[in-house]
Amino acid sequence: MMPYKYLLKCPSCSTEYEPRDIFTCDECSAPLVVSMQIGKTTNFRSSKESSMWRYFHMLPLEDKGWAVSQGEGWTPLVDAPRLARQLGVRNVLLKNETVNPTGSYKDRQISFGISKAREVGARTVAVVSSGNVAASAASYSAIAGMKCNIFAPSNASEEKLIQARMYGASFFRVDTLSSSRIFDLVIKACKKKGWYLLSTAGLYNPYHVEGAKTIAYELFEKTDSLPDWIIAPVGGGGLIGGLWRGLTELETLGKFRTMPRIIGIQSSACTPLVNAIEKDLSPADVIANPVAVGDTIAGAIADDILYDAYTALPAIRETGGHAFSVADDEMLEAEKMLAQTAGIFAEPASASTVAGVRKLRDTGLVRSGDTVCCIITGSGLKDMASARRLVGSPQTIEPSEEAFLRLE
Repeated sequence: MMPYKYLLKCPSCSTEYEPRDIFTCDECSAPLVVSMQIGKTTNFRSSKESSMWRYFHMLPLEDKGWAVSQGEGWTPLVDAPRLARQLGVRNVLLKNETVNPTGSYKDRQISFGISKAREVGARTVAVVSSGNVAASAASYSAIAGMKCNIFAPSNASEEKLIQARMYGASFFRVDTLSSSRIFDLVIKACKKKGWYLLSTAGLYNPYHVEGAKTIAYELFEKTDSLPDWIIAPVGGGGLIGGLWRGLTELETLGKFRTMPRIIGIQSSACTPLVNAIEKDLSPADVIANPVAVGDTIAGAIADDILYDAYTALPAIRETGGHAFSVADDEMLEAEKMLAQTAGIFAEPASASTVAGVRKLRDTGLVRSGDTVCCIITGSGLKDMASARRLVGSPQTIEPSEEAFLRLE
């Protein structure tokens, strides 16, 4: 076999393939994942640029000239002592992904996905998204000069969809809550119309999820020692799968000895990961059986299928982690707490990680002396309707000196 920067590997039967445009295993039909060809002498950081592309050596793109970038990644890792005291743990670190170009960590995945689309000569991309991917895909498509068609479920946030349309994307709301149903239809349309499916679900394309693993590289570079726990929101599972893959690659490089434990947090209205962990389901079983989606403010993590089950489940099981769900009111309370103690305005789905820490403390899984890192995935500016419920209407006062002096 010729030397390659990466191979495609089956996570189920371990069969390896040279890079090609086929994404399921010929032997067992499982979705393939990227396997970087690295060893202990590999330099995981290829440059000092302040973006995720500093890790070009660790990304499955042959020529950096294809890269489409707005400086995504290399986001702040914020120490939040006031929040830590309220949650009852020694240290809380916040990976603030809200400062990415379009306001969410999805810019990492889409930057890489659009770069792969350029590499294969795509002109039109199709996206299934409730908001964050839509906004990101529309922005990066505009930079690359590609047409972008977005298909969203009926519960998608209006603020996010306005953002996507501002970048010039064509938007279509589909009258269903089932993202898997929309994916089935979009995949058929892609085959017939020659569109490129720009999905951040590894089930459909193993390359695009690779951008998420750069968060793990940054955690390593920005800390003296990795946290005891990494807590992330979970919709389709690509984020925790990416974190785990990034950590295992760092482990292969001999960068650390103790693997952080990964916790996945879901909305109580949609819990495919929680169900899988509690019932010890296989990735194939999880993907074959979509769950019901209830009404929730956290549309960003309301996927009826754990699309990245083949990496998300090992992320939990092999690190000794766990999965929990939180309700809408818990996310809203955490959103307010996060803003008022750490100064970060996050959408409810992102604040679910803070709500998760509280639940983990209540169960005793996380101890008072532990260090936890919450991945804050998306900006609260994307869901002002939920934030409005937390702050109410502003007080009106008279334009007089007396009125001002009466204030506390």
